[in-house]
Amino acid sequence: MEFPYGTIAPAPQGFAPPEAWPEYGHAADLAPIVTYEHAGEVPGALRWALWPLCFEEHIGDSEPDIARASAGELAYNRFVMWRRIARTDVPKGWIAPSSKPPEVDGVRVLDGDICAGWNKNARRDLRAWLARRGTTHSIEPVSLREYAAAYEQSLTARRLNTNRLRDLKRKLALSRTAAHTQLWGVRDLATGRLVAGTAVIHSPTYKSSAHFAPFMCEEARAVYAATGLMHHWFATAQRRGDRFAVSTNFWFPGKPKSWRGFSEFKSHFGFSYVAYPPVVWRFVRGKLI
Repeated sequence: MEFPYGTIAPAPQGFAPPEAWPEYGHAADLAPIVTYEHAGEVPGALRWALWPLCFEEHIGDSEPDIARASAGELAYNRFVMWRRIARTDVPKGWIAPSSKPPEVDGVRVLDGDICAGWNKNARRDLRAWLARRGTTHSIEPVSLREYAAAYEQSLTARRLNTNRLRDLKRKLALSRTAAHTQLWGVRDLATGRLVAGTAVIHSPTYKSSAHFAPFMCEEARAVYAATGLMHHWFATAQRRGDRFAVSTNFWFPGKPKSWRGFSEFKSHFGFSYVAYPPVVWRFVRGKLI
């Protein structure tokens, strides 16, 4: 399998994608206009509806128990999608028509030297950041209000959009996700302004963490703030006892071009890569709408 950032390998033991973490708030990633509910008791199982359509999603390598998942207000006739992690067989009753490019996540195992596997550019940039840390700039916990205001003025907002910020706000409205999310900002100590930031969502269930909705302003480039945030994320997660740092949505041929620049940047930090098997699906009859 051709992949521009390294070798794709099987998911390590104990790994699960963030969407399967009960702390991640995957429901908040759905479009705000839909109605949703959890489909059964397994984390990562969701059902959502926008009349006259109804969908259901399951994540994991155990085949979904459709009968147990069929309770609920939205258990109408629906399309059920099953996102597998490593399993490649297609059990009877499921259809695998997908020719879409795979979904690829980066996984960093947090044992030993957190800079192991970093490329020379990342190591050079980290040295430059560490020379400034505490003198011209610092990484600090920040409020959502300050984080959002800086995000809206950032290069990220101007060149892409504020959709991820919107999703972050929706995640933080979920009490379980809010309890396990940190917002970090890089502050210019001379002006007091935030010049970069990232949210990090921690899963005690899977001993993992993922960054979400990062942003950067123009002046952050000169001080290597994004590299500083990656180092801070890895170091904090390792001290907390996380096994994995996970970065989602690596670019693959066929994915949006807007992913390419950030995927290239993230590839400098010693991630290994997991490509998930194609989504399989089936039509399930349920209540009439």
